[in-house]
Amino acid sequence: MGLGVGALPDGMGRLPHGTPVALVARDMPSAELWLPALLTDAVSAGSVFLLAHDPEWIDRLLSYPALHTAHAQGQLVIWTMAPNLPSVLRTQGLRPLWTELQSVGLRPEHAVYVMDAQPLFTGLDMQALVRVGEQLRLRCLERQQPVVLGFCPPTMAPPTDVLPMLRELCGMTMHIATLCTGADHSTLHFERWNSDSGAVFQTGFGLTLDAQTQQLRYDGSRTQGRGQVLVEAPDQRAVIATRAAVAQQHGVPPHWQIVDALDGVATAAAHSIGATVLIDAGNSDGFEERARLVHHLRLTRPPTLKIVVRESTGKLRAHNEQALLQLGANAVFYRELGFSRLLQLLQDIRSQSYHRPVNPDYAQALNAFMPALARGYQPAPEFCRLVQGMLERTHSIGLGHSMVRLDIAPQIAHITALRACKMTRDGDLVTASHSAVYVFLFACREPDIESALERLFDVPVAQLFTAQSTDCSHTGMLQMLKGLDHAARQGLPDYSNLLAPLVPTSPAGLATPTVPATANPTSMATVPALPPAVPSSLDSTQAPTPTASPAKRPSICAKPIAQRRRDLAAP
Repeated sequence: MGLGVGALPDGMGRLPHGTPVALVARDMPSAELWLPALLTDAVSAGSVFLLAHDPEWIDRLLSYPALHTAHAQGQLVIWTMAPNLPSVLRTQGLRPLWTELQSVGLRPEHAVYVMDAQPLFTGLDMQALVRVGEQLRLRCLERQQPVVLGFCPPTMAPPTDVLPMLRELCGMTMHIATLCTGADHSTLHFERWNSDSGAVFQTGFGLTLDAQTQQLRYDGSRTQGRGQVLVEAPDQRAVIATRAAVAQQHGVPPHWQIVDALDGVATAAAHSIGATVLIDAGNSDGFEERARLVHHLRLTRPPTLKIVVRESTGKLRAHNEQALLQLGANAVFYRELGFSRLLQLLQDIRSQSYHRPVNPDYAQALNAFMPALARGYQPAPEFCRLVQGMLERTHSIGLGHSMVRLDIAPQIAHITALRACKMTRDGDLVTASHSAVYVFLFACREPDIESALERLFDVPVAQLFTAQSTDCSHTGMLQMLKGLDHAARQGLPDYSNLLAPLVPTSPAGLATPTVPATANPTSMATVPALPPAVPSSLDSTQAPTPTASPAKRPSICAKPIAQRRRDLAAP
């Protein structure tokens, strides 16, 4: 009798006898596709005694013509489990059940299938589990036909993994195989099994659904180990690359398939199993198109397909890189990487499989990595709300951020320091308290803080601030926000109106905008000049009055920032 999945190499598709066999469907599509095919394969080879848990499942099973005919002819005998069976097993073991099965028609020539077998072991303690496992092993030794325990995915939450229990149930005597089904591919994974060449452990075979027969068949790929290292696949050496990913590169291997446009990658990889897909990262405007492509390929192709994103014209932000890896990319290669080194790395990952869980909902999967749709100056209450939301949304995925408090020099006005800060990326925010400027840098880790501050401020920070406090820990940033929010409730000035882009008037009286219509008014990226310094007495709860006309940037003696501490400072 076979496994209902077509021919597998090395005799792996045959069910062993004389020892228990556990077949685990890891998801409902696997159960609905595999278990009827398994029983159809069984009745085609001999007589079957089926002990089932769910009468409704039996009714659906008998809708298959081959099984209905076998049942009508007595070749398929079906009984259901009694409600009190688990309690009997806990107290008396397997013997009463086996005696009753024999009394209702179990014969030596029958292969025994139990579907779903989970209720047989529900609530058993370790001693009872050992007793039942040993009794099951002895019963299997007496029979010349397979004894199969089928396990369906649980329909009630929380889901439980039966594999640890199965591994201990009959020691090394139990044969265990699991099936996991994707969009148009499946993986049959043998925990331990017999083959024509001996015992096999942790080996997976790729399966695909035959469009004509609607049955699973071997696709030619095989993996080894818990990490699913790819051992072989028909297209393991194949590479599908976008033209932009290899632009101006010499020595592109002639067997690579080059695709002109990004939208042709999915078509080129529609039947790939172990190939590598190399796509260019493009620029920030094309990120979502690439993210959708990575997500689509990962959900529709086997985990043995490699997806690599290569930076080409620009640099990926840290959160975009992490999002691509979570959506299904195996690796992101930076643009500084030479082409010869890239070829070597592609060869190094040829045997990889992707085994991270991927959220099937693209919007939900991407949202956890994306910043708030805001940048630049925000009033303190809004700053706290936006930053807290980003911290909570990204904490579970390990995306790192940074919070910086910059103490304003006594001779510098708040509006001067804020206008010197030019933020052009969503998620990078700035606000002010009575004596300091707070900067939140989305997806910026501690080693990059100094270069980020140099990029954000158009004058050296030492000319504006006397001290710098940074915190990159989730708890520390929340604590810093708590102090800032408390100060905001007591009353902090709102500089939004003063930071609006200046709009000069033409001689004809028509307004001439100084920024593009699409510019973010809070980014302050196009304010042409800084106003003169305002006395420090204006650093109060009252917003300073703007000067009547712009003046030259004040001449400020550079003062080094006295401290770069990681402790929290009061707002």
